Amino acid sequence: MDSLSVYAVSAGGIFVALLFFKLLSIIAPSSYMRTISFVTQRSGLFSVIVSRHLTLPYVLRRHQFCGPWTRAGVLLHFAFTAINIFLIFFKAKSLNDCGRRAGELALINLIFPLSGANLSYLADTLGIRWSTCRKLHRTTGWIAAALLLFHMVVSVRNQGYTFSLSEIRNIFTMLAGISFCLTVLTSIPWFRQWSYEIFLRGHQLLTGFFVYSTWQHLTSQSHSSRTYLIVAMGILVLTLSLQVMTLLYRNGLFTGRGTPRAIVSFSASISEKNDTVINAVHIRVSLPRPVKVKAGQYINLWMPSVNLWSWTQTHPFMITSWSTDAQDSLELYVQPCNGLTADLCRYARDAAGNSLAFVALFSGPHGVSEDVKKYRTILVFASGSGIAAAIPYLKQIIHDYNTCISKIEKLHFVWQLDSPAEMNSALHLLNALLDDDNTEKGHKLHISIYIQGDFHRPEYSLGEHDRVFIYGETPDYKTIILDKCGDKMGGLLSPCDGRSQTLVIVSATNGIRDHIRETVREYLNKGLKLSEQEYQP
Repeated sequence: MDSLSVYAVSAGGIFVALLFFKLLSIIAPSSYMRTISFVTQRSGLFSVIVSRHLTLPYVLRRHQFCGPWTRAGVLLHFAFTAINIFLIFFKAKSLNDCGRRAGELALINLIFPLSGANLSYLADTLGIRWSTCRKLHRTTGWIAAALLLFHMVVSVRNQGYTFSLSEIRNIFTMLAGISFCLTVLTSIPWFRQWSYEIFLRGHQLLTGFFVYSTWQHLTSQSHSSRTYLIVAMGILVLTLSLQVMTLLYRNGLFTGRGTPRAIVSFSASISEKNDTVINAVHIRVSLPRPVKVKAGQYINLWMPSVNLWSWTQTHPFMITSWSTDAQDSLELYVQPCNGLTADLCRYARDAAGNSLAFVALFSGPHGVSEDVKKYRTILVFASGSGIAAAIPYLKQIIHDYNTCISKIEKLHFVWQLDSPAEMNSALHLLNALLDDDNTEKGHKLHISIYIQGDFHRPEYSLGEHDRVFIYGETPDYKTIILDKCGDKMGGLLSPCDGRSQTLVIVSATNGIRDHIRETVREYLNKGLKLSEQEYQP
């Protein structure tokens, strides 16, 4: 077995291990939880060191076209690049041999990006976060692009810098190179911001054309290279088939139960110019089959009848409803922006305060849920529409406390807004939380709402028992964290035995998230753990 085969088998083994643990969590959840608990207890101090010095601090902060890059991310990218460079030149007989290896390595690295048509489903299959799956997809794609460029330069050099288009194989070679270059270029965020749906469909079409052209380019003697393409296409067909079957089953198609319906309503206010302003869109998806949803999960929703082009679009939405049982309907809280939500807002005037119904299909629920049962103090931070990710966690935490599943001592929700209208659109969600928290065991939930902009009022409370406070200022997140976890001076937090005692859940804008990240990093050894949600406004 040559070095490239060892590399392919090793990389495949990592993903097989991820798939094994995912299957273990489904087939034997108790054994899976015991394994995770054992690993967590044994690696407590090590995980604190890694988080403080590698995964949390940034080497490059957020910029328009790149970033943020963590130390761990930079080291992993450097190691991945170094391994590929080493495999190109290790015991190579000639430059031509290096070029051949680069081409094969590119195909090996492309197995993962080609393995799934939907990153959400692929991430769920492997049991990893969507953001992690996207980083793997992007990294392997860019490394493959560099390897293919080196492969093409060496090949042209070996042909005396001539490239005859009279040969059909060379034509497919050129088409494969052009399609892959376009695929890589359109992956740059500047291109995606214009129209994500056009980018996504174009990205998929160009990838399909690249695979076909590459297959035609490979000679019949390139057994190993063709094998890598066959493996990638085989995994793609398998994951796509499972995805389609899951989609058909969840949506109750071909069972006579009808399709899901999206019931849409709006929260609106009147501006100073007497214009109607839509503050939030509320969507209730009625399901033909009940679905079990965990806190922090989302669905991809398809509503083909909203406008002429909506049949080409699917949009991810956080699920705000939560229950211990499977749900017959899913509640979604959406703040209007571009795309589908902007199109839905055009129906607000016609709705005149009523609800509208649309035919819909969905995939999911997707995403990894944070285990909140083992923490005694939980802080939940959100800004704007980030409340959609916070609500289901708050519901679960309150339920677990009421049913004696958890021993939560402090639960604080901090919500930062730009206007009072945003708060009014979500009052029903907050009231439901307060009703659930109203038990004989005492109240655990405390809510702090910070409203910026033109809101100038002194601190005041809402409701009974002083559980909801509203402030007309910007929150001091570091003070809030230290106040809830220990002494405000930050030096007298109770130490832990390697296990986190305080969980900090965040779904907020980049600036807020980075500020909280620095605070948590500073006090990691005092028992803090940061959980950044899949959805960030």
